[in-house]
Amino acid sequence: MDHFYTTSIQEFDSAVGALGYTNRGFAGHIWTTQQPRTIPLYRLWNPVIQDHLYTTSNTEQDDAVANLKYMKEGVVGFVYPRPMCHAAPLYRLFSSSGSDHLYTWNAAERQGLIRPGASTYADEGIAAYLLA
Repeated sequence: MDHFYTTSIQEFDSAVGALGYTNRGFAGHIWTTQQPRTIPLYRLWNPVIQDHLYTTSNTEQDDAVANLKYMKEGVVGFVYPRPMCHAAPLYRLFSSSGSDHLYTWNAAERQGLIRPGASTYADEGIAAYLLA
């Protein structure tokens, strides 16, 4: 199961209406244009394992394209690379089945997903900081 995040209402409507994605609700606010102290959030797609990957790292993006069969989909917005006033961490998790990245700003959801015996997700740390 892939998790898809977007700032575009058209992409959202298409993903939920035509592509079978589930509306998981609000994931946090990101900037659609670069603001002071923000960095790009890149979105990549792997058609082999049907997974979207979001990263702020050019190195990780290049490695995912070169070695993991991901394709670049561009910049989806701008985020903070470190804690800021009124910004919450966006946690990144990966399914141990090797086919799904999940992102959440909800610390309780994160804990429930990585709790031993509770899930097949592994914690990959903080991807970025979003305005809550």
